[in-house]
Amino acid sequence: MSSSAAETVANIEELLRQILLSVPPRSLVRFKCVSKRWLSLISEPGFCGRSATLRKPKISGFFSSKTEDNTFKAIPLGKRDKIPSGQNPFKAIHDSLGDGSARLKIIQSCNGLFLCLRYSCDSSRSNRSRYVADHAVYVVNPTTNQFLVLSSPRVEQMARVNQLFVRYALAFDPSKSPHYKVVCVSNSHLGNYLGYPYQIDIYSSETRKWKKRHNDLHQKRAMHFDSSSREGAVYCNGAVHWIRCIDSIPCCYLRDGRFVRDAGDVLHYYDIAKGSLRLVAATPPVPVSVKTKYQGLVRRYFGEAGGRLYLIESYTHYDTQCEVMEMGKDYSGWFLKYHVDLNPVIAALLGRLLLSCALIERRRRRKKIIFCCIFLVSGFKEDGNHPYMETLACV
Repeated sequence: MSSSAAETVANIEELLRQILLSVPPRSLVRFKCVSKRWLSLISEPGFCGRSATLRKPKISGFFSSKTEDNTFKAIPLGKRDKIPSGQNPFKAIHDSLGDGSARLKIIQSCNGLFLCLRYSCDSSRSNRSRYVADHAVYVVNPTTNQFLVLSSPRVEQMARVNQLFVRYALAFDPSKSPHYKVVCVSNSHLGNYLGYPYQIDIYSSETRKWKKRHNDLHQKRAMHFDSSSREGAVYCNGAVHWIRCIDSIPCCYLRDGRFVRDAGDVLHYYDIAKGSLRLVAATPPVPVSVKTKYQGLVRRYFGEAGGRLYLIESYTHYDTQCEVMEMGKDYSGWFLKYHVDLNPVIAALLGRLLLSCALIERRRRRKKIIFCCIFLVSGFKEDGNHPYMETLACV
C-alpha cells in the first residue's frame, strides 16, 4: 500500500476503527503512542467494549504467586513476549505497599483480569509475626497495566467492631459485557457460627457503585460457608464458586470398613443473575488410591474450562498421579473423568518435583478440547498458577 493510500485509510475514522478492532489487545496498547487521535480512539469506552466482546480471549501464559521471593513470575505458553514484561503491574503494586510489612497475593484470574488480596504483618497477638488479609482487594489488568483498589463499605464498617469472615470473587465475561463485577460475601465470626444470614455486596464496574443483596442460605454447621473455604473463587456460567481448603478438612476417613469423604467437603456458589448464595452438598468421589489405603490430600486444583468446573487432586505416596473430576450439569455432583499417571515423565527427570495444575480450553475442527496442563515445579500447594490472557477491559 502506498503512503497516500495509507493516509486515506487512516483518515476514514470508521474504517480505521474496524481495522484496529481486529488487532490484539497488547498491540493496541502500543498503538496508543502513534498519535493523539489513535490514543483517543483506542481509549474510548465503546471501542474497548467492542474489542472485548468481538474476540474470545486465549490463554497465553500463567502468573504464579507462590514463589519463595513473593514476586509474580510469568510462565509463557509459546512466545515469551505474550506475557507483559518490564512494567509488571503486580510488582508495581507489591513495591508500592511499603517497607515489606505488606504483601500481595493473586487469588483469582478471570478472562484477563486478576483479583488480588493485600496481607499486612500482624505481630500483636503473639511473638511471631504473621500475615493477615486486609479487607481490600485489587482488580488488575496486566495488559493495560491498570489496577483498582476496592473495599466493601459495609465490610469496612463491620470490621471496626467485629472479627469478620470475608470472601471476594471476580466475575468477568467479555463475550457478554465489557464490564465486570466483584462479589463480596461477609459475616461476623459469631454470626457465621450461629448460622446468621451472610451479607452480600456487589460492585459493578459499569456503575462504579456497591449494591447490597439479600440471601436466604441455611445449612448445617459442618457445611457453613466459613474460613474452611478458599479465598480464591472460580467464575463459571454466571456464578462464582468457592471450594474447601485442603488444610481445613480431612480428605477421607474410615467408616464401616470403607473410606468416605468428609461431609464438610462441599462447594458454595453465588449465582449473580438470581442473586442467590447456594450450597452443593455432593462431595467428590473417593480416589482410586485411597480405596485400599489411606492417603492424605496434598494438592488440589479447582478451575473452569469449556463452561464446566474441574477439580484435580493428588495424594501422599501418589504425588506423581492425580485425579481429574468434573462437576455434573445442574450441580448434580463430581464425576471422575481421568486418572493421570506421570511416573514415566518423572522417571526421566532428576529428583522429585511437585505438581501444579491448570486447565486450557482449545478448539480443533469446531470441537472443544480441554487440556490439563501439569507444571513440574517446586513450592506449589494449591492454585499456584493463574491463567493470563489479553484484554482491554477497563478497571
